[in-house]
Amino acid sequence: MIKFKITVIEVKNTIKISGNKVQFQQKPILKESWWLMWCSFPNLNWARLRTYDDFSAEILDCDGSKYTFSNEEEAHYFLMEDEYTQFQSLDQEDEQELGIPLCFIQIPKGKNENELIEKMYVKQAEIRNEH
Repeated sequence: MIKFKITVIEVKNTIKISGNKVQFQQKPILKESWWLMWCSFPNLNWARLRTYDDFSAEILDCDGSKYTFSNEEEAHYFLMEDEYTQFQSLDQEDEQELGIPLCFIQIPKGKNENELIEKMYVKQAEIRNEH
């Protein structure tokens, strides 16, 4: 007779089993920031960075790709390496390079991730037409 030792690790707030369905629950979000890709200017190529309560981080880009990191600092390096800059840090010089006032730029919003992703790449002409 062969004996096996089984170790069970409890994972809280991650998986919820309901009938035959397995649902993943979202971790609580500590903060969210938005980033723009420099090399795409004057078009807007957005990325969203979320930091969760366990200090892990996740990036969602306009292609719908998700990248996960063990901490926010790793996610920042990834974004900067891909030529992204934090939207909140843009100033008047950046505004001149964009050729549009920063107040015209709207952070994408959507009812769900699919709708959001559709709004994460905006051509300059579309920005001007809105205003």
